[in-house]
Amino acid sequence: MSNKRISIFLVFLLLFNFLSFKSHGQNQSTVINKLLEGIGGEKSLKEAHYIMFSCINEDHTDIQEEHTYIYDRSTKNCRFEGKTKEGDSLTVLFNTQNSLGKLYINNEKKQNPELLKSIIQLFNEDSYLLLTPMQLANNRLNLTIQAPVIIDLKKYFILEVNSANGQNESAKLYIDSQTGIIRKWETFNKDQEKIHEFVTSRIKDIGGGLTLATQFTDKISGTVFKYPIVAALLNIETSKFQNL
Repeated sequence: MSNKRISIFLVFLLLFNFLSFKSHGQNQSTVINKLLEGIGGEKSLKEAHYIMFSCINEDHTDIQEEHTYIYDRSTKNCRFEGKTKEGDSLTVLFNTQNSLGKLYINNEKKQNPELLKSIIQLFNEDSYLLLTPMQLANNRLNLTIQAPVIIDLKKYFILEVNSANGQNESAKLYIDSQTGIIRKWETFNKDQEKIHEFVTSRIKDIGGGLTLATQFTDKISGTVFKYPIVAALLNIETSKFQNL
């Protein structure tokens, strides 16, 4: 091959790579902007400093009843309130990043590292479906964009992301290309076997225009994952994360 042909080939290759990279960047920006639109926009997301939510997790064996969290999105401080399987009241104050915290059973402080660790892991599981869309809209998770698909005459963007709850290897989110709403959510284990196929069954404005899915039905197991109470708050007393 002559030097001239080699030069032309290299220029073509560089141009192709540049256009592919640019197209990928535009696609990712399009999908994230549509997701942001679907949850209520940038202003609503920024003003949701605190998220209060209750959860019913049918898969958890130790704490099956409805339990509540108050979560500070900036400091990552969290307050958990619920009951043990023995029926005792349980309050746990912890930080989701450093895994440090205080635990109270029937309003008495206890040293129980295993239970503390269990509650922090429970938060990761419980908050996953609720908070992941907000993290994605803030570009705080690694993600890839797959080719869109048509399902029931509707176009869906497909966003793939490593799971944030430490239980699953990856997840695929199906985002309505018109509304930005996540309609389906598939999770896969480390062997890329599909273990959940959540379908969004309830969506609500949780305050200030922030709109999130609050109920999911797993088509594989039949399990329903519910957030009966979800509220976005501007302000809250910091003592909630420090004392009973």
